[in-house]
Amino acid sequence: MHSKYSYVYLDVNSIVAIGDSFTGAGSGGGVTKSYPIVAGNILRWPAVNYAKGGAVMKDIPGQLVKAASALATATHVVFTIGGNDLGVANSLLQVILANNITGVTQKAKSLKPQLVSTYNRIKAAVRPQTKIYAVAYVDFISVGNKIPNEASCHKIMDILTDTIKEATQEAGIAFIESVKTAFTGHEMFSSEPFVDSLFASTNAAHPNSKGYAKIGELVAAHLLIDQ
Repeated sequence: MHSKYSYVYLDVNSIVAIGDSFTGAGSGGGVTKSYPIVAGNILRWPAVNYAKGGAVMKDIPGQLVKAASALATATHVVFTIGGNDLGVANSLLQVILANNITGVTQKAKSLKPQLVSTYNRIKAAVRPQTKIYAVAYVDFISVGNKIPNEASCHKIMDILTDTIKEATQEAGIAFIESVKTAFTGHEMFSSEPFVDSLFASTNAAHPNSKGYAKIGELVAAHLLIDQ
């Protein structure tokens, strides 16, 4: 006997994070301070973070295997990857010390095919309805000529952002670009920085706990609007 009622089963929203230390929170307070967990707490969605410091694109398949059970029911996947493939901190130091913007630009742009391939691997590991978001790296560089070749450093962050954005468009996943400007007024060497400087002995060129909290707010807002 068939019921006269129809039932619609809705997914419970949840977040799975993968990627590098920018997503994993590095030395900025540990995984509980990471932006995916912050976003999950704001939205009251379960969130789990498989990101690992030092990860490069070739590490993503292994992270996807570890996250497989969570990905089986995840509604949202967020990540950053590619920064270590470029070597953001070392690349910026090359620009600061030698203004080697041409070499760094070429290296950043050359990452696009591998980014597209990596994004497609992520797509293949989740359900078709799962929403996938690459998160921009924050432009944390100081303003007001506090470091040599400061404008060139900002240009490198622009190029990295544009390369990631183009790759997301080609792969057909979403991009949370608003995070790039999350630290406006709180850049490196500002009165209240949301990031540790390139020259810090620990957590160099990574957000601090305030920075991760701000990124978490922006990511949460983006995920909520995108429902």
